[in-house]
Amino acid sequence: MKIVALTAEQRDALGSANARRLRRAGRLPVNLYGMGRPTANFSLDTRTFARDFERGSRMFELKVGDQTQICLLKDVQYDALGDHIQHADFWRVDDNTSVTVNVALQFVGQPEQVSGAIVDYVTREVRVSCLPRGIPHHLEVEVGELHVGEHIEAGAIPMPEGATLVDSPETTIATFHYKHTPEAEDEGETADGDDGSEPEVITERKPDEGSDG
Repeated sequence: MKIVALTAEQRDALGSANARRLRRAGRLPVNLYGMGRPTANFSLDTRTFARDFERGSRMFELKVGDQTQICLLKDVQYDALGDHIQHADFWRVDDNTSVTVNVALQFVGQPEQVSGAIVDYVTREVRVSCLPRGIPHHLEVEVGELHVGEHIEAGAIPMPEGATLVDSPETTIATFHYKHTPEAEDEGETADGDDGSEPEVITERKPDEGSDG
């Protein structure tokens, strides 16, 4: 994963009122934790951080004066409407020490078209352990070879060099099965046949955007 450099400014005045003042000035309050060191309080340019965050950046090099620190983005908090970033938390990391992170899954391909069958994406991410600079942006999962009644487990996901799966390899991440309707259940039947229609895709519920912070 690419490391993005961000210039931070020391934040000495704490509290909600000072945080609101920073936001009005286009600055984002952030905290830096980890490695047994005291919590550090900084601010970042809000637009710059939001741009990098929307591009998928999760690993950063914070520069404060002549000091730099490699860190992982751990949490982003939004306003009550979920529209504007209010706060961010970062975690210090050591280049030579493995970290455990959640990595997004990117599903590719489509199973053979079967009437009444659906692709159910059970999870959209898995936990992976690797060195900070080796964190993959995403992991690709091929679902095009699935047949009805089959599923894919986490252990089948190809891992990049230096990365290992932390979750159980038996964790189900995607299934291809017939959709059960109340009518079919009443009749004790399941849909069958192939009419050339596209398989329906079920996506997981979107997570809450976060709380005001």
